[in-house]
Amino acid sequence: MSKPAQRTPPRPELPEYVRRLLDGSVDAAVVLDSDRRPLYWNTAYQQYTGLRPRQLAQMAEDERGKCCYHLFPIEVCESMCLGRKAFELGRPVRMDEIHARRADGEELTLIVTATPIPGHMVIETYRDVTADARIQNKYKLLLEHERQAKELLEQKVAERTVALERINEELKRAQAQLIHQEKMSSLGRLIAGIAHELNNPINFVYGNVEFLARYFEDLIDLVTLYDQAPLLPELKKRIEQRKHEIEYDFLRADSDKLLRSIRSGAERTANIVRDLKAFSRVGSGQLQEFSLADGIDTTLNLIAPLIKNRIQVRRDYAPEAPKVFCHVGHINQVFMNVLTNAAQAIRGEGQIFIQIRSLPGERVQVRVTDTGPGVAGEIREKIFDPFFTTKEVGEGTGLGLTISEGIVRNHGGRITVEGELGQGATFVIELPVRPPEHVLAGEGR
Repeated sequence: MSKPAQRTPPRPELPEYVRRLLDGSVDAAVVLDSDRRPLYWNTAYQQYTGLRPRQLAQMAEDERGKCCYHLFPIEVCESMCLGRKAFELGRPVRMDEIHARRADGEELTLIVTATPIPGHMVIETYRDVTADARIQNKYKLLLEHERQAKELLEQKVAERTVALERINEELKRAQAQLIHQEKMSSLGRLIAGIAHELNNPINFVYGNVEFLARYFEDLIDLVTLYDQAPLLPELKKRIEQRKHEIEYDFLRADSDKLLRSIRSGAERTANIVRDLKAFSRVGSGQLQEFSLADGIDTTLNLIAPLIKNRIQVRRDYAPEAPKVFCHVGHINQVFMNVLTNAAQAIRGEGQIFIQIRSLPGERVQVRVTDTGPGVAGEIREKIFDPFFTTKEVGEGTGLGLTISEGIVRNHGGRITVEGELGQGATFVIELPVRPPEHVLAGEGR
């Protein structure tokens, strides 16, 4: 005896107003029962499937068409059925930007809504927002391009700003260097002129001291001869009276001291003139072999009034340190700036330590350490910047160390500062024995 045929449960009746509503809608729509079987669809939905009305109805009745996914597959159906979700929640469910493909192969972007209605049915509607999505994608793409262009522009502006700041710093350094060169040229001519004008009278004084000493000796010998000669009492009395009036014994004893003082003063003045000539070094535009120790000693002689009776200078010169080829006047200017700053940094009494050492790679190092208050970290970072100074207004231009750094750098060397606040400061100058080719060619003047 065969089994009775299984009866298909009757489909729920769809209200007429729902049919009219769906037929008048421009959005694709399909009505599903609780088993996701299509009960009714409008013309727009049929067009999405690419089937004729009879074909669509036949597939909906077939075994493979029982589920709406087989009629018009959309992306979200692979992981979740919106119709079933709406049944479970008992309220409408909506998802935006759902991707699907029409029967003709066109890619669609849809807004899918599943709304439960009485009779255990659900209406799924599909609003085509492909055009809007494309516009939005283009808009997003334009925004992304704009953002990238803005970032690129900001990057270029930042790079340009850095380049302009670097150029500005180079211009400041070049301006400071030009000012320095003009000052050095004028100072060299002035010092050379002063030294020349001083040299003649000093040579005259120094050269005639010996003659004056012999003249004194001759005169004293003559007076001694008169004292020993037999003279008339009246004449002898007058001579003794005159000797008493002019304090002859004091003059005779003091003449040697006076001549020694004149000779010493003339020698000291001659040494100052020699140091002035060495410091200005007329013709210093030419590279010359130069002893850094001699340059430091000459500079110390010139700033002697600044350190006299209050600052002790301790020298430690390595005998093996070689001479360097350099613009002598410029290097002397570096020593003048560094040593003057060291002396001015010391309030009251203190010490300056100067060390010269030979370094590997044919380089020479000069270290100048003072017992002043030291240099704070934030000051140390910008101490070589143009126009930066810690001195009071009118006491400095802020160009001394900038010019010194430029001179040392142009000679292929470097100048740095070490030390902490409260521990004194050390300026370290390193110079090659022979400068780079551009200096040898005359570009570093």
